[in-house]
Amino acid sequence: MKRAIYNTMEFIPAGEIIGKAHQVRTVSIKQSPQLPDGEYSFIDTYCADPGCDCRKTMIQVMHNGKLVSVINYGWESAKFYENWMGSSATNNTISKMHGASIDITSPDLVSRDGILALFNALLNDIWIAKFKRHYNAVKTATSKRAR
Repeated sequence: MKRAIYNTMEFIPAGEIIGKAHQVRTVSIKQSPQLPDGEYSFIDTYCADPGCDCRKTMIQVMHNGKLVSVINYGWESAKFYENWMGSSATNNTISKMHGASIDITSPDLVSRDGILALFNALLNDIWIAKFKRHYNAVKTATSKRAR
């Protein structure tokens, strides 16, 4: 079911906007010293506030169908987030916006270090470009719905 209007600071899965063209990245892990064996799916979600330009994704990490972690990933420079946040910027908040970090809402059902290491090992220019395209598609769709 599609939402007609989105709430401020609500993050929605890109697949709800992009549809069947969206692909969830899934990898199988065996014998990792930090993570349980099984399939890990990375579901990218984006801010639905059409007035927000946060340029980040919150990635829901599923292990065998269960939410086990939430990763923040901001692809812009630390300077971008410092300027974007203005006077409320602190080193702690900038570090949570720029690059990858575990979100405060994460259920932490797997090792924080292990899931961040896996995410960073998978991260490449192709995946980052997909995040940017998905972000733009979500922003375009939510802007049209807000009018």
